[in-house]
Amino acid sequence: MELSNNISKSYKEKNEVALFFDLDGTLWDAINLLTNSYNLTFKRLNISKEIDEEEVKSFMGLTPLETVKLIFKDKYNEEEGLKIFKEMVKDEIDYIKNNKEHLLPKLYDNELDILKSLNKYFNLFLVSNAEKGYIENYLDLFNLNNIFLDHLCAGDTLKDKHENIKILKDKYNIKYIIYIGDTKKDEIETLKVDSSFFIYASYGFGNIINPRYKINSFDELINVVHQIIIENNL
Repeated sequence: MELSNNISKSYKEKNEVALFFDLDGTLWDAINLLTNSYNLTFKRLNISKEIDEEEVKSFMGLTPLETVKLIFKDKYNEEEGLKIFKEMVKDEIDYIKNNKEHLLPKLYDNELDILKSLNKYFNLFLVSNAEKGYIENYLDLFNLNNIFLDHLCAGDTLKDKHENIKILKDKYNIKYIIYIGDTKKDEIETLKVDSSFFIYASYGFGNIINPRYKINSFDELINVVHQIIIENNL
């Protein structure tokens, strides 16, 4: 899995172009584990609710407050809902970590090889709306701490995704960002950041009509990154 021969230079040292990734639906599918974990949390807290995988997919990539409004609607006020959600995300991080010998979240086609190939030419970053520990689970479970240069999540900063992208952009003096995500919110947040391009991962959990750049499988990522670089003279 190598980049096209037309890309003959590394963009890493000067951070001319860096690749940023969403996690859920873009780099892994943990829906089954998250659904199981959330229902165990509801049971532990004596909450009369059972959630299914389709409902979990519906709030992937949203902020905690947006998620709470979808899950509980008018059953709890914001403060009560966020308190429950805090327990849910604490449990989910432990659940994924403790189930690693039995059931791992699903990765996508040739993902690890493609990430390693891309890392030869670009610095890679992760920006997610998850809580602290969730990205770390992904990196630790698949031994990717040396592949991604840095990461931020909503749980680290309590900021929106575009603000976290910009924090890393400024920290590493990155000229252009290519963000890979699977929801309309990912696209909106990315394009709030100057000198950014968005690739829609259509195999994930969202639905975007007529995105400028799109991949139908992780196998297509290298070619679309190449396309962005050529078309925009990066």
